[in-house]
Amino acid sequence: MGSYYLHTRTESVELPYSFQCEQCGQDSGVRRVTITGEAEEKNYRKQLNDAEEDRLHEKAHVNLVQKVYEIYESVTQKQIIPTDFSDKCPHCQKPQSWALAGLKKKMFENPIVCLAVGAFFGVIGLIGRNFADMEYVTIPIIIGIFGAGVVAALISLIWNIIKIQSKVKNTSLSLQKRLPVIQWEAVQHLLAEVDHNGKK
Repeated sequence: MGSYYLHTRTESVELPYSFQCEQCGQDSGVRRVTITGEAEEKNYRKQLNDAEEDRLHEKAHVNLVQKVYEIYESVTQKQIIPTDFSDKCPHCQKPQSWALAGLKKKMFENPIVCLAVGAFFGVIGLIGRNFADMEYVTIPIIIGIFGAGVVAALISLIWNIIKIQSKVKNTSLSLQKRLPVIQWEAVQHLLAEVDHNGKK
């Protein structure tokens, strides 16, 4: 059985934005967040041919368009600013209240991943024990693997809650709640590729 090569291509775009600090009232100036679409393909050859290269670049482009649209929809329809947007004021170094919704949206992402990984390896261990003569994988080991996933998920969740509470405390004295100004015209060519169903 031969080895394969993992080919990865990315396509990125910068989205400019600015905000008036809710704490000191000063303008942040133009900031930029980089949005990246990525595509991967496994192949038994070290070099892709032109058609495969084109297909991989097209997948990366499609993923970029989708990510840009998801950010646009999140901001314009739900007023949730993704955590990729830095909310730290360059003048007073204070955070902004508009970043809270993005943190809350991501609060359960890492804990769910930890649980899923623990459950996956636990199930693999159980299957190996019962069907692949891996008798050294005992029930306590399987429970321990799943338990480690649960513990990691709890630690991740607690850490996320602490970050959110800290930001709530640091933004509670905001002078006025404001959203950042995002220059959507910089990605309008990508948004134009999305149909009314939100798909390219």
